[in-house]
Amino acid sequence: MGMMIKRLTGWRSRFDRLSPAAKTSLALIISKFFQRGLGLITGPIFSRIMPMAEYGLISNFTSWQSILYIVATLNMAQGVFNNGMLEFEEDRDSFVFSLLMLANLVTLAFAGVMVIFHQWAVSVMKLPPAMILVMFAYFFMTPAYNYWLGRKRFEYRYRPILWVTAAVSLSSAVLSIIAVLMAPQDGKANAKVLTAEMVSVLAAAVFYVLTCVKGKGRLNVRYWRYALIINLPLVPHYLSMQILSASDRIMITHLVDSSATAIYNVAYTAAAVVLIFWNSVDAAYAPWIYQRMRDKNYAALRRRGEEVILLFAGCAALATLFAPELIRILGPEQYYEGVYVIPSVVAGVFFTAVFALYMRVELYLKKTVSIMVATVLAAAANIGLNALCIPHWGYQAAGYTTLVCYMMLALFHALNLKRLGYGQVYGNRRIALISLGVCVCIVSLSALYTHPVIRYALIAVLLMLGIRFRKKLTGLLRKQR
Repeated sequence: MGMMIKRLTGWRSRFDRLSPAAKTSLALIISKFFQRGLGLITGPIFSRIMPMAEYGLISNFTSWQSILYIVATLNMAQGVFNNGMLEFEEDRDSFVFSLLMLANLVTLAFAGVMVIFHQWAVSVMKLPPAMILVMFAYFFMTPAYNYWLGRKRFEYRYRPILWVTAAVSLSSAVLSIIAVLMAPQDGKANAKVLTAEMVSVLAAAVFYVLTCVKGKGRLNVRYWRYALIINLPLVPHYLSMQILSASDRIMITHLVDSSATAIYNVAYTAAAVVLIFWNSVDAAYAPWIYQRMRDKNYAALRRRGEEVILLFAGCAALATLFAPELIRILGPEQYYEGVYVIPSVVAGVFFTAVFALYMRVELYLKKTVSIMVATVLAAAANIGLNALCIPHWGYQAAGYTTLVCYMMLALFHALNLKRLGYGQVYGNRRIALISLGVCVCIVSLSALYTHPVIRYALIAVLLMLGIRFRKKLTGLLRKQR
């Protein structure tokens, strides 16, 4: 008992020595893993208590929601929000309130268009009207929560992030399971979606009121102009990014069926474990990049960028090696064929981390048009490749088409940063060699799924390397240099 108390005290002491940015990064990683971890825990439950077609319908809903959220809210928490936190530091309450009102205005306008064309929308989206209605309630309220979360992240206030994320995620998971168990066989997808979305809407309503109270109704049109100038060129970028990650499932639903979408979604969920880690690191890493760019500390950016990429490469390889175990946990036997989708999706996730490093610098420089062009071209290529490849090679081809498009994005952003005169910010040659090696390695690992002894040996090697270089790895979470 005494030894355990001593260890806990030691861990607390190490945590207290971390910088605010590192504490926030760690808190985001914990909160994201808790949130996604619940998804990993409840995913196998839903895949076993729901018909495969109903489970595929949920995947179709989340895909459409992630795409339409960009158009219906302008997704301002992702780009212009960080710029505004720096430039309007003395008037953040009014800035956030103004952004919320702008997002709501756009949501109402988009809802009006959907009402006019509702029959066409229902037929194209292949969703029940009730799901579309709750989706728009989500669009109206959720920006308030995202702005609150973004501000806490930017100000390095990590404790509220942990508590709120845990409460909302746990409530949504528990209530959704109860709702699905009580629903009839042909209404389980509706029950799950409506319950989970209403929990998110009610939680966001608290932050909506809080934002309005703190903003005191001080709507500043100047902030609208500022947000629109920076963010409008980014909307096609954000939309295209969502198309890159979500169009696979939508097109599989149309070109194959919802059961194939369910299998692909389970495989994608297993691969997304790696994405959880990256999103958490990136969320806290973004303000640090802005600050280093402002200080012209390019050496720190170069050094930390390579370290982050190497760490992420190890996580991606480990997740790929564990793919058979992950897929068996997430779904019953009929989902197992999706295991061979995981390596291509994981490799694609790795390249999202690569191009995100470059894109953050472009966002700081406000070069949003070039970002938009790159992502729109990649999304168009993804749709075209999916339309060509899925009918011939099935849903498994979707993972490889997305990987190719993410590689295109990474290359474009690296070349664009060099064109802008900031090619020295990152070590492009070293990052390219690491990326190529990771891509070949991860995709090749699928050949080992029928050779468990070799696969477990490689897992052991990776874990030993992690232990051997643990001080270097934990150093990434210490005070930023």
